[in-house]
Amino acid sequence: MNKLLILDDDASTYHGEITGLNLPEIEIVTAVNVDEAQEHTPSANIILGKPALVALILSETPRLQWVQSTFAGVEPLCKTGLPHNYVLTGVKDLFGSLMSEYVFGYILARERSILATARNQKRKIWSRLKYRSLSEIVIGLVGLGSIGRNIALTARHFDMKILGMKRTPGDADFVDRLYLPTELDAFLPQLDYLVLILPDTAESRNFISLKELNVMKNSAVLVNVGRGVTVNQKDLIAALDSKHIGGAILDVFEEEPLAPDNPLWDMENVMITPHNAAYSFPAQVTEIFFKNYLCFLDGSPLHFVVDFDRGY
Repeated sequence: MNKLLILDDDASTYHGEITGLNLPEIEIVTAVNVDEAQEHTPSANIILGKPALVALILSETPRLQWVQSTFAGVEPLCKTGLPHNYVLTGVKDLFGSLMSEYVFGYILARERSILATARNQKRKIWSRLKYRSLSEIVIGLVGLGSIGRNIALTARHFDMKILGMKRTPGDADFVDRLYLPTELDAFLPQLDYLVLILPDTAESRNFISLKELNVMKNSAVLVNVGRGVTVNQKDLIAALDSKHIGGAILDVFEEEPLAPDNPLWDMENVMITPHNAAYSFPAQVTEIFFKNYLCFLDGSPLHFVVDFDRGY
């Protein structure tokens, strides 16, 4: 008999979803915090949970064989010094459409001056604000996994010029031209929008700093929907303040929540959201868990296995 510990803020929702599947050979227990989980850590061999919470109990799980993350970001479980003697599986192919909605929602808000138009409406001001068609815009995507491909497909619908960057050479769906990280100086100056969709890895930390920001157009906008550590925040603030770039759309930050005294809050050329561009919906994560559990039972390879060294 397998024992599944669900450790997540939405543990009760996951419990309802999984119980409805009538899975064989499984006992299910739930917890929303470490204190509640500790009763079950000695006997659980499977955990479905939020990585930041699961990381706190790993040393107390002698029977652990498999962890299914409920989040895309699994960095807390990949840290040096934590046990890695189990299989970790992530969630993938869930966030493409949500991320695309976010990116283009905010691009259109900027390009169509939606906030300024709303302010004019409130003041009863009839003013036709200038705008440009998205077909005139060059968008650059750094990270061409399922999310990047989905954003590229949406950009294709708007007839945008799409440049992409990834670590390995070759083609990429819906991208007009592909660049390698070694070609960053040729890639960045062309862009009107730079969209970062990078995980938190040793190679991606401070991927964008002052050197890179200085070669971008002074009208360019940086969009970060990956991880906050991929952008040097101090350098970004300096570039925005000096108008070396035109603006930023930021959903992720080096430290979250963003401190109230952080200068980014008060910058007119910055749009801030609280790391909510794409949620992990329990029903979708449960579907991944269900397929993986059937593989686990018959000894087949699991889907979306994470490489602890790479962090994804």
